[in-house]
Amino acid sequence: MKQGFWIVVKDMIRKADVILEILDARMPDLTRNKRLEQYAAVSGKRLILVINKKDIISENAIRSIEKSYSGQDYALVCSKSHKGMSRFIGLIKSKAKKDKLKVAFIGYPKTGKSSLVNILSKGGKAKTSLESGLTRGMQLITGKGGLMLIDTPGVVPYEDREEVMLGLTSAISPDKLKDPESVAYELIGIFKKNNPIVLEKEYGLNAGLDPEELLLEFGKKRCMLMKGGIVDERRAAIQLLTDWHNGKIRV
Repeated sequence: MKQGFWIVVKDMIRKADVILEILDARMPDLTRNKRLEQYAAVSGKRLILVINKKDIISENAIRSIEKSYSGQDYALVCSKSHKGMSRFIGLIKSKAKKDKLKVAFIGYPKTGKSSLVNILSKGGKAKTSLESGLTRGMQLITGKGGLMLIDTPGVVPYEDREEVMLGLTSAISPDKLKDPESVAYELIGIFKKNNPIVLEKEYGLNAGLDPEELLLEFGKKRCMLMKGGIVDERRAAIQLLTDWHNGKIRV
């Protein structure tokens, strides 16, 4: 299935004039796909990084993204409130050598790919749902401002880190994860690197601890204990990830 997916992606890149790679603003680097970017580079097609969900990150995170991605073709947007969409559309059309542009969308689960297609299309053709992967088959959709939108079949497979990435991007509910602890450790690592003060201010945790120790401390403070006073790490991990998914904690 994954191999078949990439065959379709290569065909999509050949047909498109501009490739839009949709990223999650909470973790843009983690939601980039180097394989896709290599295909775009080899084809000579223009690639624009669309960093979505700016509404659920802090001002510090926005400044960090603007600094890190300075000089690159990118747009920082919010598909929910439509913030940044005018600049985004202008960026797509800039450097264009023809009036009718074919624009392809691709992204990991829950990054907002289908929502962005809906915003740019005239009829809102792409399906969106709380469950990931609803878009099926390559579609050519009439878009606004002379754009033709190519919607990809499904979403980019996560390969070997599938459950961790699906958990971080909210594509799977925390209580449905097989190993929520591993996803929580990854999330804690993101906060320790980018915004450790959130862990201290929101939960009163010592951000200097290792992710495993931090999760245990979180569970103790929330009284998530089993018999013998042992922390229920799974329950603690699910709660922390739920707070993340609901926007209670932001990088």
